[in-house]
Amino acid sequence: MRDVIERSVALAQSRPWRIAPRFVIALFAVLCLAPLAVQVLRLDRAIGGEKRALSEAPGWKDLAKLSKLSRRLEGYVNDHFGFRSELVRINSLARYHLGISSNPQVAVGRDGWLFYTRDRILEQHTGIDVFKPAELDEWARRIEAIRNWLARRDIQLVMLLAPEKNTIYPEMVPQFSKAPGTVTRADQVVAKLAGGPVPFVDPRAALLAAKQDRSQLYFLGDTHWSHRAAFVGYRMLIDELRRHFPALTAARLEDFNVAETTVVSDLAYLLGLQADIVVRGEVMTRRDPPLREPEVRAPSTNSAWGWPIKFYKTEQADKPRALVFGDSFTDYILGPTFLYSTFRDPVFTHHNTITLNYQLVEEVKPDVVVIVVAERYLHIMPGLPPAQ
Repeated sequence: MRDVIERSVALAQSRPWRIAPRFVIALFAVLCLAPLAVQVLRLDRAIGGEKRALSEAPGWKDLAKLSKLSRRLEGYVNDHFGFRSELVRINSLARYHLGISSNPQVAVGRDGWLFYTRDRILEQHTGIDVFKPAELDEWARRIEAIRNWLARRDIQLVMLLAPEKNTIYPEMVPQFSKAPGTVTRADQVVAKLAGGPVPFVDPRAALLAAKQDRSQLYFLGDTHWSHRAAFVGYRMLIDELRRHFPALTAARLEDFNVAETTVVSDLAYLLGLQADIVVRGEVMTRRDPPLREPEVRAPSTNSAWGWPIKFYKTEQADKPRALVFGDSFTDYILGPTFLYSTFRDPVFTHHNTITLNYQLVEEVKPDVVVIVVAERYLHIMPGLPPAQ
């Protein structure tokens, strides 16, 4: 026993064991100081995706407000400490592979599919958020008021629904399952407007049918529809408008080149994983000369309209002129690729949650007003037109 104790003491006093504590202390110091060095030398790389302005360093003026200085310092250090971007990315990536979202605006579904959660999208999808009878009546009354205001100026109105990703791929978001027979706001609107004076084009059934052919209608990392899905909606919209404008001709699938490329993944960006979630998909481009870049006008200074307005020039002199009010589903895919080339000198701006720019209508004097509304916006009551 005494020999064992003596050997243990000798081992503890040997050189390797005397070095070990110093090495551990040095390693600990390096780990503590490395983030500070990276922050001071600004060696960290930003990954983006936070959708907010990071805290700025306190200035000399903040020294006069000592009560706020500590909060400013804390905010700056929290937003800029060394390796922060990498640690945020690693945390988000680990959560993603566990099926957990690091951003409340995004839900992670089956097989890594991402879904947008803002604007009550998933609540509408599951039937939790629907119209009360009086609300539905008022929604339809306001849409008919818009139609009547336009009709008095000999302007045709047509609306197109842009379905949400979860509506066409409900099986990919099982944690927000939709029970059989569930009625959504879109179902209520379609039933309410059916047979009335406002044409409301609903491509949901056509998209579900196209999905059976394995068409890429929505992509894993993005909230918008694909070129294939937008083309389905476009064809249905033109078919409806041809009842009023027989000279309209819709583009055919043969008019486009189809190529595979890396597609935009806006939801991956919200997770800070745009470099990790890389999605390949189809992109369609016209075979004839592409649409020229529009003239983009900011709202006039005497206007409360906060959205840019895009004026396109086309060679369709014998076609009706369209004023298109839409959202990102329109401006991102549908309009530039398909819709705008079909009309004479079309104009586009945001629908402002179906509160239209009537001053712009009077200026453009279109033959048709097209409202393309994403399903998510159906929970917002449309704005009424001017009295006259």
